[in-house]
Amino acid sequence: MQQQQVRQFVERYLATFSAHIVESHPDYFTVKLPVEVDKDIGNRPFYWSWVDKMNLAYQPLVLTFTFHPDCTPEGLRSEHLHLGAARMQQIFASAKKHGSFVCMYEQQGGLLGNAGKRRSTPLVPWLGMNLKVSLLCDKRRDILLYLGINLHQPRMVTDFTSFLFSLSLTPAIPDYYYTLDRKVTIQEALQMAQQEVEHTLEQEDQQWAEEARTRLSEEIAILEAYYEELARREPENEQTKADETEEEAEQLEAEPSLQQEALHSESDLTGPTSVEQPIPFDEYRASGGRILDFLRANGIQTTSREEINQAEWKKSTPDEERQRRKDELAWQYEPRIEVSFINGGLFYLSSVPPLTRSSKAKSMRHLPASGRIM
Repeated sequence: MQQQQVRQFVERYLATFSAHIVESHPDYFTVKLPVEVDKDIGNRPFYWSWVDKMNLAYQPLVLTFTFHPDCTPEGLRSEHLHLGAARMQQIFASAKKHGSFVCMYEQQGGLLGNAGKRRSTPLVPWLGMNLKVSLLCDKRRDILLYLGINLHQPRMVTDFTSFLFSLSLTPAIPDYYYTLDRKVTIQEALQMAQQEVEHTLEQEDQQWAEEARTRLSEEIAILEAYYEELARREPENEQTKADETEEEAEQLEAEPSLQQEALHSESDLTGPTSVEQPIPFDEYRASGGRILDFLRANGIQTTSREEINQAEWKKSTPDEERQRRKDELAWQYEPRIEVSFINGGLFYLSSVPPLTRSSKAKSMRHLPASGRIM
């Protein structure tokens, strides 16, 4: 997004909440935030918890947003808004939270009858849904579906969003318009959308799933070969570990005798042992000693470490490691399909969208490289 597009998006976002623009300038504008916007992007959670608990009057937050870093207004505390700004990410999150579902009405020019009087116009309810169908394995491909379902008469069209962009929509029903009853329930509409998704998947080439399963089989074969080779080498490893254990045991047996000989030789050389006087802590620390050594030297007991239950911390067996790796490979390579809801709305229209087939469904692979998700 360019800076001009960032400003247009922010202005549309604030206009949706009927925010009061205090001052508008080509390089910046000052806005008084409404309650919903302040709670989402104002960064005042403790203030709002205090106001709601004490039932106090709301003090609006006034912010100045600039869109060119070199054109900062003098005497005003402003904030530079760009695509990567933290405040801009908060605005995106707020728009997604409040705009995931809308209700809009089509507004056209007045329709005059034979008598020259304005006549009422019926509005047909349509359920619009934007869905993302993801084909997942170790790779990913997304298919976007823009579905429109007529709730007055069972009918479905695709590419419904492009048709909506050509209309004049308003959040309030205009004068001399009335809405028709909904004869199709939301559950029935969702079933129609599910059938359309299944029809779209049937038209897709299933080669991607077969290739993913082939790669999964190859990876599992490599994994099995590795653990088979590891199992053949296990007897040699066990013999080596047994030899190392015997050597360690011999060394442990030899250490006490060496320590006793050293103590006897020291006692013979030095004669009778003398009692050392305790050194003050400040003097001991000044000489570079550690606190733990000082405590041990003065007979202060240290807290014993908690014993570790070896049964809980035992090393995984090769069979357990093999199964865990196979589960990881299955999660990575096993082909699967995920359908997610992007946004949607209830639209009352007097215009009739053109009837299109699901073959016109847009796939991410047909979009520019910057719009792909791989």
